[in-house]
Amino acid sequence: MGKLLVCRVLGATALFVGLGSAFNVAPAAAANTQRVAIVSHMAFNDPPPNTGDFTTSGSATASGLICKSGNVTDTRLIFVGDRSGFRYQVLVQKDFVCDDGSGTIFVKIQVHGNFDGTESFTWIVQGGTGAYSNLRGSGQGSSIPNADPSTGNTNSYSGFLVG
Repeated sequence: MGKLLVCRVLGATALFVGLGSAFNVAPAAAANTQRVAIVSHMAFNDPPPNTGDFTTSGSATASGLICKSGNVTDTRLIFVGDRSGFRYQVLVQKDFVCDDGSGTIFVKIQVHGNFDGTESFTWIVQGGTGAYSNLRGSGQGSSIPNADPSTGNTNSYSGFLVG
């Protein structure tokens, strides 16, 4: 029984340390974690890439950690399959280019979609350019299709940033 508890504690510690290194975030940086909400209206273009706009809010925006608005381009889209014939998964890489010229933010999302056009997703910031070269963060989100789902959707992100 004692060995099992020690293994669980060591496993949890290794997971915590591993997550810190995966996000490239030092423990002291946790105090600088700031909330962010992002709303992005995307258009499905033929030919690709899909493009759109975004606005941000929350303490990360108020502090200047992230810009208030800009444009989004899907730079990579990989359909990775379905589950039980009623859901699909897509990996998407996005570039968020800030209107104020402060830089570009690189975001990767993993979409879990339903064939009715609604989606949920997880997202992670993978750095960027300019003011965002050291930006990290992650969260969850959801998508609502446009009235004509073939034209695009609105993505709502919520999570945290560290920079």
